[in-house]
Amino acid sequence: MKFYDIDDALDVAITQGDKPLRIKLEIDLRKNGEFVTVPEFDILQADFYGLKEVAGGTTARGEILLNNLNCQYVTNQGYAAELRVYFTVGEGLSWVHRFTLFVNDQGFQDIREGRRRMVRLVLRDRSAALQKSDENRDWSTANSFTYITICDKSQPENSLLHLIAKRAGLQTNDIDCCTIPLTLPYVKLTKNIWAELSALATAYRCHLECATEKPLVFAHSPYQIETLQSDEDSYFFTGENIYYLRETERADQYRNTVRLKINLPVSLQKQTIWQYTDTPVLYMSSMAAYYPFRENTMREIEYEGYEAHYIIRDETGKERNVIYADNIDTKEEAEARLSAQGGQFNYGQYDVSTNHDKALVTLEHDGDSDLINASIFGRPIVLDINRSCFGHDDEAVTQYGTCSMNVTGTYFSGDDVDGKPQYEDWVARELSDRLIRKHELTIKTHRAVFHARIGATVQVHTVAKNYSGVVNALSYHFKKGAAFSASFKLEVANGQ
Repeated sequence: MKFYDIDDALDVAITQGDKPLRIKLEIDLRKNGEFVTVPEFDILQADFYGLKEVAGGTTARGEILLNNLNCQYVTNQGYAAELRVYFTVGEGLSWVHRFTLFVNDQGFQDIREGRRRMVRLVLRDRSAALQKSDENRDWSTANSFTYITICDKSQPENSLLHLIAKRAGLQTNDIDCCTIPLTLPYVKLTKNIWAELSALATAYRCHLECATEKPLVFAHSPYQIETLQSDEDSYFFTGENIYYLRETERADQYRNTVRLKINLPVSLQKQTIWQYTDTPVLYMSSMAAYYPFRENTMREIEYEGYEAHYIIRDETGKERNVIYADNIDTKEEAEARLSAQGGQFNYGQYDVSTNHDKALVTLEHDGDSDLINASIFGRPIVLDINRSCFGHDDEAVTQYGTCSMNVTGTYFSGDDVDGKPQYEDWVARELSDRLIRKHELTIKTHRAVFHARIGATVQVHTVAKNYSGVVNALSYHFKKGAAFSASFKLEVANGQ
């Protein structure tokens, strides 16, 4: 991950640090796509924040205070208005589009202080709207998918990332993503869009962000087929451009044992997914079961709407519920499997398309008959409940005792990665990362490092130590008539 690209002239000006930062705001006041530029002298204060969430995504937010003496920014429908934030330094250099944010539900907050009149805007990026997606869910949209690829921009109709994003109105052109060819046999969406995307990013160690270049970025995964960017450092901080530094131990991040527990969907070969076994049942001399059907009595399966729930038996004889089945017998194939003594049997109702975990059937018979077998074959998907993967470092456990991390999650795949299931590879990567004892470095600078990005690596050189760290949080503070300040939280290994 690298900082946002800027041209050479702007890079030189930032490094020299002798020109003031400038900020430009464009607001879609009427929410019709026509952006109004806020005069620079109206911008009294602007604060912007970005952070990497524990759940897996990267979010941004902000607060802006504008001079509103002529009431030009007050509107009755200001919430959800789009606002674009640009930065530059000095005069005559290019502007950099850094944030795309939206006014929150409080709208344009009119503030009056004596003769002064101001407006305050609280801003959130697109992730806030994705978090609320379950409040206006389209219940007609499918929420389960089968035999699906994690991420494939060349086939968005079979890409889990694209199908989740589509539920929020995002199209293929709105997404900048890598290609992760691993597959899942079954997925069911149960949370809001941002929570689902964050879980997907966690399982595949992706950078997830509602960025400026695209409404949704999902990239930089060790499982992608594209070549990963080099880990070159994006910026060098030194004592010349840092005015505050704090180093904090993060012992809470250290783990020498990782336990992952998941419910893994497993696809099986075509087999019996339903067999009639309702009582009363009788037995032949060979102890084979049969089911008497008589004209003067009616069994449940003879009434319309009988539910034939799909169930399989594993190698130990244990019954397992089928969560999804396809390649199911046609009516003719199912009737060919009917076996009876006496009159003939056939299916009156045979509906295997309305539901994916059960059939709606009725059995009809000609005269008194004994049913020996009625069954349906299909290709089932079952849940391997609480499949576990355990990773630990013997030397670290001996030295420090067990320090465990228990993880439950979704979207982990059983496909092979370097000769082992993806979820096992994930545990190995997580353990390797957690074994490194990390510190958190907080640095503050007056330099206009507005092109910084969460997930990018930087160097910090001080008299005492040199650090290499990853940006986990950032903030920019602009106030009219005061020096610009940027603050960064870095995840670093022990200094050198």
